[in-house]
This record gives sequence, C-alpha cells and structure tokens, in this order.
Amino acid sequence: MKIQCIHFDLDSVLYLPSDFLQSALRLSVQAMIQYGLKADPQEALDVLLAIRSEDSNAADHFNRLVEHFNGEYDPVIIAAGVEKYWDSKQSNMLCTANAFSVLRILSRKYPLTIVTNGIPVKQAGKLIRLGLCQFFIDFDPLSGLGRKRIYATARANEMKPFPFLWERAQGELKFDYHRCLMIGDRYWADIFGAKRLGMTTIKITQGEHRHESKEKALQRGMSKPQHLSGNPETILLQMEPDYIIADLIELLAIVEQIEAA
Repeated sequence: MKIQCIHFDLDSVLYLPSDFLQSALRLSVQAMIQYGLKADPQEALDVLLAIRSEDSNAADHFNRLVEHFNGEYDPVIIAAGVEKYWDSKQSNMLCTANAFSVLRILSRKYPLTIVTNGIPVKQAGKLIRLGLCQFFIDFDPLSGLGRKRIYATARANEMKPFPFLWERAQGELKFDYHRCLMIGDRYWADIFGAKRLGMTTIKITQGEHRHESKEKALQRGMSKPQHLSGNPETILLQMEPDYIIADLIELLAIVEQIEAA
C-alpha cells in the first residue's frame, strides 16, 4: 500500500506537557501574587488546577483565577501569570524521544499533518516553540508561500473523534483515507475517530493516557454532551488500534511494513 499521508496528534505524541506543567503553573501563581492576587500560593495553585480540569484548553484560566480571589478583572495580574507561564514553557518544552528524527525522515517521503484538539493558536505555538512546525508546511519556491498542514479546533462538535479536522485535511490534500496513518495516544479521540474513516491507526503508549483502557475511554467519551452515538460494542471494536508502539522510532519500521505488504 502506498501511504498518501501520515497524521499526528500533538499532545503526548510529539511532546509531553505533564513534565513541566505543574512547575509552570506554580511560577505563574507566584508572579500573579507579586502583582496583587489575594491568595496563598498553594491555595491559588489548587484553584487553578481545578479550573484547568474543567477544560485544559480554555483561554480564560488566569482570568477566572483572578476573579475568584479578587472579585474583579485585572489585566495586569492576568498578564503576569500568562507571561510567566509562557516563559516557563519556553525554557522547559522538549520533544518526545526521537520525534524530531522521525519527522525529518518521514517528511522526505510523505505529507505529514497535525490533527489535534485544542485552541489553534496555542497548538501552533507549541509546534513553533518545539521547532517542529517546519515538518508540517509545504513551501512553494516560486511564490515563497507555504501551505500549512496543521489542523486544530476547540469547538466541541468539531473536535476528534468527529471527522471535521480530517475532512478539512482531506479536502486540501486529496488523499484516500484508506491510505493514511493516524498516530495518537487516545483510544476515543484518535483511534476510534480515525478508524471509522478507514485509516490505519497507531497508538503510542506515552503521556497521561498511556494506561487508559478502551472501556474507560468509551465511558469518558460518551459522557460528554456532544458525542458520537453508536453501539458501545461496535465502538469498542473500532477503538482497537492496528499497531501499538512505545516510542516514535518504531513507526519507521511500521511504515516500511505497510508499504511492503
């Protein structure tokens, strides 16, 4: 089978946010207190973590934290937290093992895309800070313009496992789903979402969801207000990945195996 496109999830696939997240948030809280947040550092961190647990990709975490303790909107305190957070992320963000090398090798032969749930600007920012954006842009030497193969959304009825992002990619790149790979860490969003479109699926066992079972993932997915309905037994079958890997370097052998089959 000639592979026409390889899709990657971002979080916990190309980088592991949990390694530095706690320290980044703690530093952000301390900076906010210096500028007037009326809270104890640990208490403020606990509230911030609770706010993030509702939606880790929301853009108003620090706004809500300030309103919780100070009872009003204060752009200076909010900015102190935001800037310290990004300063900390910039100095601590690292690619997952072998991510750069694997993307460099695959990009020489295949179109690569990012298909990820999250605020588009935030997800694109991660790629830029990690130095990985180059692998997801097609440059036209004549015009000097580049077509960006980065697909992200934070809208509930468009996020994976809904097909919206993959359909956008397919509309631009004109691939056959049956000749595509999807690499992700989540049974519900990545594996189920891609497999129901006919893609070959590869689950990587790293990050915060590495120990999640298919049954737990199904329970979490179908408990959301917007979810894809269907027979649970059928969905569980569609959540079974074609391959499971522990390191991205294993992907290279899988790609060779698929093309040789």
